[in-house]
Amino acid sequence: MSYEEEFLPKTGGLSFKKSAREVFSSKANDKNKELQKINPNMTFLIDWESILSLPSDLKWKARREELGPIDNAILYLKFSRKINYLCEDLPKEFCKDPDCKEAFLGLKKMILHIKHNPNDTQSNGCNFHQFGVAGEELHVTLEANLPELMREANDGSCPDAKEDAKRLTNCF
Repeated sequence: MSYEEEFLPKTGGLSFKKSAREVFSSKANDKNKELQKINPNMTFLIDWESILSLPSDLKWKARREELGPIDNAILYLKFSRKINYLCEDLPKEFCKDPDCKEAFLGLKKMILHIKHNPNDTQSNGCNFHQFGVAGEELHVTLEANLPELMREANDGSCPDAKEDAKRLTNCF
Protein backbone atom coordinates (compact mmCIF):
# COMPACT_ATOMS: atom_id res chain seq x y z
CA MET A 1 0.00 0.00 0.00
CA SER A 2 1.39 3.42 -0.92
CA TYR A 3 1.64 6.25 1.57
CA GLU A 4 -1.15 8.12 -0.22
CA GLU A 5 -3.49 5.12 0.00
CA GLU A 6 -2.71 4.71 3.70
CA PHE A 7 -3.15 8.44 4.39
CA LEU A 8 -6.49 9.04 2.64
CA PRO A 9 -9.81 8.30 4.36
CA LYS A 10 -11.67 5.09 3.65
CA THR A 11 -15.07 6.56 4.55
CA GLY A 12 -16.87 9.85 4.01
CA GLY A 13 -18.38 11.42 0.94
CA LEU A 14 -16.64 12.41 -2.28
CA SER A 15 -16.27 16.02 -1.17
CA PHE A 16 -14.60 14.93 2.08
CA LYS A 17 -12.24 12.58 0.25
CA LYS A 18 -11.36 15.34 -2.22
CA SER A 19 -10.57 17.70 0.66
CA ALA A 20 -8.45 15.04 2.34
CA ARG A 21 -6.53 14.58 -0.91
CA GLU A 22 -5.88 18.35 -0.92
CA VAL A 23 -4.40 18.09 2.59
CA PHE A 24 -2.24 15.24 1.35
CA SER A 25 -1.06 17.12 -1.75
CA SER A 26 -0.62 20.54 -0.19
CA LYS A 27 1.09 19.57 3.04
CA ALA A 28 1.10 16.02 4.40
CA ASN A 29 3.14 14.38 1.67
CA ASP A 30 6.01 16.89 1.97
CA LYS A 31 5.92 16.95 5.77
CA ASN A 32 5.92 13.16 5.92
CA LYS A 33 9.23 13.29 4.02
CA GLU A 34 10.58 15.65 6.68
CA LEU A 35 9.41 13.24 9.40
CA GLN A 36 11.17 10.39 7.61
CA LYS A 37 14.47 12.29 7.76
CA ILE A 38 14.26 11.76 11.52
CA ASN A 39 12.62 8.32 11.49
CA PRO A 40 12.75 6.67 8.04
CA ASN A 41 10.20 4.03 9.09
CA MET A 42 7.51 6.43 10.33
CA THR A 43 4.47 7.75 8.48
CA PHE A 44 2.20 10.61 9.47
CA LEU A 45 -1.52 9.81 9.35
CA ILE A 46 -4.74 11.55 10.30
CA ASP A 47 -7.61 9.80 12.06
CA TRP A 48 -10.26 10.91 9.56
CA GLU A 49 -12.96 9.23 11.64
CA SER A 50 -12.22 11.67 14.48
CA ILE A 51 -12.95 14.53 12.08
CA LEU A 52 -16.09 12.87 10.69
CA SER A 53 -17.36 12.37 14.24
CA LEU A 54 -17.13 16.04 15.25
CA PRO A 55 -20.52 17.46 16.34
CA SER A 56 -22.36 18.37 13.12
CA ASP A 57 -24.15 21.34 14.71
CA LEU A 58 -20.81 22.97 15.52
CA LYS A 59 -20.25 25.87 13.11
CA TRP A 60 -17.96 28.84 13.17
CA LYS A 61 -16.59 31.50 10.93
CA ALA A 62 -13.06 30.92 9.72
CA ARG A 63 -11.44 32.27 6.60
CA ARG A 64 -14.33 34.68 6.07
CA GLU A 65 -17.25 32.27 5.89
CA GLU A 66 -19.18 30.13 8.33
CA LEU A 67 -18.47 26.46 7.81
CA GLY A 68 -19.18 23.23 9.64
CA PRO A 69 -16.61 21.35 11.71
CA ILE A 70 -15.39 19.03 8.96
CA ASP A 71 -14.68 21.81 6.47
CA ASN A 72 -13.08 23.97 9.15
CA ALA A 73 -10.89 21.09 10.37
CA ILE A 74 -9.70 20.47 6.81
CA LEU A 75 -8.89 24.17 6.35
CA TYR A 76 -7.04 24.17 9.65
CA LEU A 77 -4.93 21.18 8.61
CA LYS A 78 -4.13 22.79 5.26
CA PHE A 79 -3.25 26.29 6.46
CA SER A 80 -2.05 26.09 10.07
CA ARG A 81 1.40 24.95 11.16
CA LYS A 82 -0.01 21.90 12.99
CA ILE A 83 1.31 19.26 10.57
CA ASN A 84 4.66 21.08 10.25
CA TYR A 85 4.96 21.11 14.04
CA LEU A 86 4.15 17.43 14.46
CA CYS A 87 6.41 16.24 11.62
CA GLU A 88 9.38 18.56 12.14
CA ASP A 89 9.56 20.67 15.30
CA LEU A 90 8.39 18.13 17.87
CA PRO A 91 10.46 15.15 16.60
CA LYS A 92 13.63 17.29 16.38
CA GLU A 93 13.16 18.48 19.95
CA PHE A 94 12.23 15.04 21.28
CA CYS A 95 15.18 13.32 19.58
CA LYS A 96 17.78 15.63 21.14
CA ASP A 97 17.93 13.13 24.00
CA PRO A 98 19.59 9.87 22.82
CA ASP A 99 17.20 7.64 24.81
CA CYS A 100 14.19 9.48 23.43
CA LYS A 101 15.58 9.22 19.92
CA GLU A 102 15.95 5.46 20.29
CA ALA A 103 12.33 5.20 21.46
CA PHE A 104 11.13 7.45 18.62
CA LEU A 105 12.97 5.38 16.01
CA GLY A 106 11.00 2.33 17.18
CA LEU A 107 7.71 3.90 16.09
CA LYS A 108 6.10 3.28 12.70
CA LYS A 109 3.10 5.64 12.68
CA MET A 110 2.15 9.03 14.06
CA ILE A 111 -1.64 9.42 14.05
CA LEU A 112 -3.33 12.76 14.65
CA HIS A 113 -6.80 12.71 16.26
CA ILE A 114 -8.96 15.82 16.58
CA LYS A 115 -11.56 16.22 19.36
CA HIS A 116 -13.80 19.10 20.32
CA ASN A 117 -13.82 20.18 23.96
CA PRO A 118 -16.42 22.95 24.42
CA ASN A 119 -15.15 23.65 27.94
CA ASP A 120 -11.63 24.56 26.88
CA THR A 121 -10.98 28.28 27.28
CA GLN A 122 -7.57 28.65 25.63
CA SER A 123 -7.42 29.62 21.99
CA ASN A 124 -3.79 29.94 21.07
CA GLY A 125 -3.18 26.36 19.89
CA CYS A 126 -0.36 25.78 22.34
CA ASN A 127 0.09 22.45 24.08
CA PHE A 128 -3.33 20.95 23.62
CA HIS A 129 -1.71 17.67 22.72
CA GLN A 130 -2.34 14.43 24.50
CA PHE A 131 0.13 11.68 23.65
CA GLY A 132 -0.17 7.94 23.79
CA VAL A 133 1.94 5.09 22.51
CA ALA A 134 0.31 1.82 21.47
CA GLY A 135 2.81 -0.69 20.13
CA GLU A 136 4.56 1.03 17.21
CA GLU A 137 2.03 3.87 16.97
CA LEU A 138 2.27 7.34 18.44
CA HIS A 139 -1.20 8.81 18.93
CA VAL A 140 -1.41 12.58 19.16
CA THR A 141 -4.79 13.97 20.15
CA LEU A 142 -5.55 17.62 19.67
CA GLU A 143 -8.38 18.31 22.12
CA ALA A 144 -9.54 21.91 22.21
CA ASN A 145 -12.46 24.24 21.76
CA LEU A 146 -12.24 24.01 17.98
CA PRO A 147 -14.00 27.27 17.07
CA GLU A 148 -11.57 29.14 19.32
CA LEU A 149 -8.51 27.23 18.17
CA MET A 150 -9.21 27.22 14.45
CA ARG A 151 -10.03 30.87 13.92
CA GLU A 152 -7.72 32.40 11.36
CA ALA A 153 -6.21 34.69 14.00
CA ASN A 154 -4.85 31.64 15.83
CA ASP A 155 -3.47 29.78 12.79
CA GLY A 156 0.07 30.97 13.45
CA SER A 157 0.14 29.91 17.09
CA CYS A 158 2.86 27.41 17.77
CA PRO A 159 3.09 24.99 20.68
CA ASP A 160 6.15 24.75 22.89
CA ALA A 161 8.11 21.77 21.55
CA LYS A 162 10.17 21.47 24.75
CA GLU A 163 7.03 21.18 26.88
CA ASP A 164 5.41 18.67 24.50
CA ALA A 165 8.66 16.64 24.35
CA LYS A 166 8.61 16.34 28.16
CA ARG A 167 5.02 15.10 28.07
CA LEU A 168 5.78 12.75 25.21
CA THR A 169 8.66 11.24 27.19
CA ASN A 170 6.15 10.09 29.83
CA CYS A 171 4.44 7.86 27.24
CA PHE A 172 7.39 5.49 26.95
